[in-house]
Amino acid sequence: MGVGTPYALAATRSRARAVERLSAARCRVGLDGVLADLDRTAERCTVPGAASGNGFTWDARDRDDPSWWPQGIASIRTGDVLLVAWYSRRRGLAPTPGTRISVVDRSDPDRPRYRHVLLVVPRRLPGLRATGAVRVHAGGIAVCGDLLYVADTVLGLRLFRLRDVLRVGPTGPSRGSTYVLPQLTAFRVPVRSGRHRLRYSFLSTGELDRQPSLVVGEYRRAGASPRLAVYPIDPSTCLPAVDGRGRVAPSEVHEGQPDRMQGAAVHGSGWWVTASAGEGVAGDLYTGAPHGWVRHRGVLPTGPEDLAWSRPGEELWCASEWPGRRWVFPIDPGRWRPSPDPGGADGA
Repeated sequence: MGVGTPYALAATRSRARAVERLSAARCRVGLDGVLADLDRTAERCTVPGAASGNGFTWDARDRDDPSWWPQGIASIRTGDVLLVAWYSRRRGLAPTPGTRISVVDRSDPDRPRYRHVLLVVPRRLPGLRATGAVRVHAGGIAVCGDLLYVADTVLGLRLFRLRDVLRVGPTGPSRGSTYVLPQLTAFRVPVRSGRHRLRYSFLSTGELDRQPSLVVGEYRRAGASPRLAVYPIDPSTCLPAVDGRGRVAPSEVHEGQPDRMQGAAVHGSGWWVTASAGEGVAGDLYTGAPHGWVRHRGVLPTGPEDLAWSRPGEELWCASEWPGRRWVFPIDPGRWRPSPDPGGADGA
């Protein structure tokens, strides 16, 4: 049921003018500009787990890097392009670089190529065109139209336009160039939501009973009763559907969901959820619906994270996080299709 606090989100002021000022001072290249200037090559590989199809792993630098951790995933252009979010871990007292998105061109599945884009937030400082780091976990990302949704665990949602990617540094395609994507707007958890506020650990977009929807979920350990929530999306804008006060209320909230959820995807009336079990332990896949799940134990590699559709109902993508075991891989939803009436079964 739709409720206000602790589940409602409030739209914040758009930063569109600040983004335009940045674009005037920098070279706006959009996503296609990044795709024309990819500087790293991934490796196709076999991924462990009965539910995992053949995928790829990152180059040697990113595969083992202890400072950057892959989390969210989104698919566009029917799976030819994947976006993967990474958060940076704090080392000592120094501030972290923030959050980045890897733009992956897998139009040649045997040789995926990619490049990192740093997420930034424009600062409204008179006379200055400054940016700050976006320091969020980015446990889930999703794309609707030109909008990139990024989960902000404590504060809600951050939104970016893919056409706003800027090139900073040398002009022209160059390995020395840096790419940034400035934040457009946000939908925030109201301050007075209280201690029962929802945690925005991961998210995805999909059609739930023919309604474009944003699905949000919580990562919680055993005994904390994680929740899943569904927010309607306005198909004309790809933004969350707001009321007259600029608030977004969920159409559904489901309590008592699986522990250690890391990602969720919906299509029609079917749901898929990943859950982790710690480093070196195979992950689980849940299929069914929030009122009844079938648990497929250990069918995913260790550290499974977010989920994203390439072709809704046909191709589902996931990423894993642990250094040395970082894979991006498909899950065949046909093989792991939710039962019409799972009834809370606990499968193999």
